Amino acid sequence: MSNYAMDVDVAKVGCPVPKMDEVKKELLISMNELYARGLKTSCQWSSDLLLSLEVGNNPKPLTKKIEGYKRPKITRSLLTPVPKRMLVAKSTDLYSIDQLPIPYKEMEFYLHARTCYNAKEYQRASFWLKNCSSKIPLFLKMYSDYLAADSNIKNIGSEATPSMFKEYRNLLNYLSQLLESIRQKKKGDGYLTYLLGVVYVKLEQYEAAVKMLVESINEVPLNWHAWMQLGDLIVDRVKLSKLELPNHWMKNFFYCQKYLDLQLNEQMLGMTQYLFNCGFSDSIFLQSRVAVCYHNKRYIEIAVQKFQELIEIEPCRLENMDTYSNLLYVQHQRVELAYLAQRAVKIDKYRVETCCILGNYYSLHGEHQKAMRYFHRALKLNPLYLAAWTLLGQEYMELKNSNDAIQSYSKALEINKYEYRAWYGLGQTYEILGMFKHSLYFFKQAQLLRPFDSRMIIAVGNVYEKLGNIDMAFQSYLKGRAMGDDEKLGLIYLAKLYVVINRPNDAAKMFLEYIEEHGLDEQTRDHSYAYMFLANYNLNRMNYDQAFHYAQKCLNYAETKEEAKALLKTIVHERIHMEIDNLLSTPMSEKQSKDKDYDKEEMPRQLELLSLTQKNEMNQNEEDDDDDDDNSDEEEQLCNKITMYMEIVDEELYMER
Repeated sequence: MSNYAMDVDVAKVGCPVPKMDEVKKELLISMNELYARGLKTSCQWSSDLLLSLEVGNNPKPLTKKIEGYKRPKITRSLLTPVPKRMLVAKSTDLYSIDQLPIPYKEMEFYLHARTCYNAKEYQRASFWLKNCSSKIPLFLKMYSDYLAADSNIKNIGSEATPSMFKEYRNLLNYLSQLLESIRQKKKGDGYLTYLLGVVYVKLEQYEAAVKMLVESINEVPLNWHAWMQLGDLIVDRVKLSKLELPNHWMKNFFYCQKYLDLQLNEQMLGMTQYLFNCGFSDSIFLQSRVAVCYHNKRYIEIAVQKFQELIEIEPCRLENMDTYSNLLYVQHQRVELAYLAQRAVKIDKYRVETCCILGNYYSLHGEHQKAMRYFHRALKLNPLYLAAWTLLGQEYMELKNSNDAIQSYSKALEINKYEYRAWYGLGQTYEILGMFKHSLYFFKQAQLLRPFDSRMIIAVGNVYEKLGNIDMAFQSYLKGRAMGDDEKLGLIYLAKLYVVINRPNDAAKMFLEYIEEHGLDEQTRDHSYAYMFLANYNLNRMNYDQAFHYAQKCLNYAETKEEAKALLKTIVHERIHMEIDNLLSTPMSEKQSKDKDYDKEEMPRQLELLSLTQKNEMNQNEEDDDDDDDNSDEEEQLCNKITMYMEIVDEELYMER
């Protein structure tokens, strides 16, 4: 468990879920209130939840179980039984226009303003509501003022002048004073309090914003906008544990999202399983979070399966598809990623998820400039889009642009300091720059966030080795191996470390295990290093057959091909020397008593190989005058031994006759 992890489970932070008919009634009322005020995202989220309720008369399959998740212990009070199915509500349960709490004299202005608002003509909407004082038109007017100013400053972007920023901030100050005045006079409601919290966020008054958002959630707990805005401000696990929230069933969904954001994956799966059991098993929101959670836990195959199920349920949904594209990128599934990119463009080519998918597609094809273009486009649409900053840093690293990579990763950490990929990316960048102490710090931060991820542990060990701390490196590699080491990085690093500390027997054992586990289908530099070590290892121990076998394997790699050729010549030379020495040292009587099935073809075949290699060596030696004397002496000695060998063979043949 991480040092940051809290001791939380469903029993401690969860809230009992009422019967599904009560949940449905709450959602229907909330959806009308949200839609009347133009809070479209919250309204859409509520409608998704409404669809997931177990309604109707037809029985459904058993409650889903999350794969790989061990159900936690939950107190009896929270084990709410799955309710009986209910009939679909009648249309009379919904609000109609004349039921909205808006005075008749303001209704026409409100209806016209809402059509302008839906067309994103925020200033026109505000204009038609300037004389309205009831709560719904007042909220829509002030929210339109805020959206008009905010969208304008975002569209201008880097071209905005200081006077524009000053004007924008003056408007925010005016809105905050007006909303605070309404709140003090108790003429507002939870939605106006929510808008005050949003304005405080823009003014960077975060403590006041948290206070207002919590107050708003207490009044209108089904406003998902407020929960998400509050979640963006709670970026620390300790703050989350100290947060005082209303005892409402929506709190379960909030914790589910925050656990995912803060990398508390086991707690997230526990809360999701609880909500599944309560009747939300068909919620696309929960299913998508489970898929992302498996991605975070690096259960790649299960995560891909979950995303494919989401696509089958709702093919035109783009939310979280950027995470799915990351999975396809890691698995090098070009066809699937191409299909996903094509489908995303057809749905909406101006969504940040689409830009991220296209960036991954072009990056997988090696077109890094195009990939960066789409990541920049995503950031222009949403400057706080965390995934784009991290992926942009990776693209800069591909182009050897370390400075911009560091800036991109740092920006990602400003948005969310629990983004372990950004910490890991910074560690890689500083490692490439040779700043190993900085690299060690960033890798350790990533390891704190992902204590069971073998990649982080092995990265720490690799930097320790480069810093000369062999003991810590050794411990890190062993720990990485114990954590699974799916990519076999710990195995190859451990083998290389054994070579450094002069333990060749252990190194050979690790290299053999690496070759057996990693398979022979991947042609990597580590494979060539392993084969070359094993060839030399067996040569030193006069295991010429094994040495010859591994040296031949090295011919398949460009980085070891030439060295392997020279090693093969050495193996043939030494083997011939050994055979000749054995023959010369054996008494004649023992030779005559040997079995007549002696293979007389083996040595001539090796001599033929030797003659070919000698010709190449002699041609090379003629070009190098400095080594002529040494090589001629060696050749003369070898020829004398071969002559003596041939005389012995002739004598044996004569005696056999």
